[in-house]
Amino acid sequence: MHLPFNLLKFIFCILLFINLILCYDPPKRRFHNSLIIDDRLLIFSGVLNASTHTFELFYLDLSTSFENNKLTWTLINEKSLPVYTSRSTAILSLDNSTIYLYGGLMRNKDTYDYDFSNLVYTYNYPTSTWSTPKLGGDTVPIRQNIKGVIDNSGIIYIFGGYNATNLTSNKGHLYNDMNILNTVLNTWTTLSISGNLPIRCAHYTVNILPNGNIVYIGGVEDVSDYTVGFTLVNINQIKLFDTNTYEWSQMNATGDKIDSRLSFTSVLTPDGYIIIFGGSTYATTNADISSVNPKLAMLNTNKNPFEWSIPSNSEVNSPPSIYGHTANLYYDHMIITFGFNLDTRLYSSSGQVYLYNIKSNEWVTTFSPTENKSTTTTDKPIKTTLPAKKSKALAIGLGTAIGVAVLISFIFIAIFVFRRIKTKRANQSWQNKDILEIPGDNQNELY
Repeated sequence: MHLPFNLLKFIFCILLFINLILCYDPPKRRFHNSLIIDDRLLIFSGVLNASTHTFELFYLDLSTSFENNKLTWTLINEKSLPVYTSRSTAILSLDNSTIYLYGGLMRNKDTYDYDFSNLVYTYNYPTSTWSTPKLGGDTVPIRQNIKGVIDNSGIIYIFGGYNATNLTSNKGHLYNDMNILNTVLNTWTTLSISGNLPIRCAHYTVNILPNGNIVYIGGVEDVSDYTVGFTLVNINQIKLFDTNTYEWSQMNATGDKIDSRLSFTSVLTPDGYIIIFGGSTYATTNADISSVNPKLAMLNTNKNPFEWSIPSNSEVNSPPSIYGHTANLYYDHMIITFGFNLDTRLYSSSGQVYLYNIKSNEWVTTFSPTENKSTTTTDKPIKTTLPAKKSKALAIGLGTAIGVAVLISFIFIAIFVFRRIKTKRANQSWQNKDILEIPGDNQNELY
């Protein structure tokens, strides 16, 4: 009798092990990075708390349907990131093969001391490896709270940002320069621009339009290094940088009233709308920051001047007020991940994402890749055939098949054992009428 139960224990442990491999429960975070490659929403970096650091890389499979609160995260590599970093920016190469990770608050993986010896790290998606590229050209100071974009020629644009010169008090100053990283030549260049320079700025959002204009929205600014504290950027004052002429300009947006904000997100839709979500007010301490209204708004870049609007259904089933999250557009869905909940003052759950359908302009709870692929978007992931993806998919598929096979075996064995025990106890009961059989009393032996 002990042998069947020992076998059941062994099978249970195997199933649990397979479940741990295939189902990863990531730590909650904010100020992380997220990108979509080959139907995978990759998540990495970010802040857990003051003393806990994260180096893992994991993803959400967008090729299968799921409920927004029933997720299956998959861990790629627990210790893959070369450094701990938050408040950085990650940009995907044109061929979807390389992630460029720049800036942020970087810490050494071994000592946890701040380490800015390398400002750029690259992740090769086909081989699943991080490396430190050799970059020439100008020297670019470290900075945080920036966002970068890449144009059609493979040039990454990094504007402004914050440099925490005193890492104990986290005090520093803002920039208003434009630095470009040529991913073909691996060289940095600080552009020399004299006219219409914007005010020093950080914590903004950025999107690049098909005509080559880069759109910067919101954030915080500082007129002078000698002023005390920063102020929110007027969200109607849109900064524009022309990548064709290397010239700055400003667009004064019209339309609905939208609160100015920082630490929010934006995505560009195929029909020329920039959708912003979340964010917070500015305060010197985290305890004093508050939510903004509305949480979601749309900027029409097809009009001149740009025009703000608030979709009529955007508050129905809306997520809570969060900041420090990320947003990615995958066909018809904007996907919001992680962040800090200003309503509860807690981190957003790792077991839930928020889905906004840009076609119907409503928050939804179900994701379907079939429905998604009816629309072509500017952020549409390029389908690639990569050996690493194949091998990982094969490994996951094999693991799933093994799990199913073991589960079926478990069921048959359980039925067999149950019948044997039932028969044995029936015989014992027949032989001794004083024995009282309690249904399920033997279940404790399984745990």
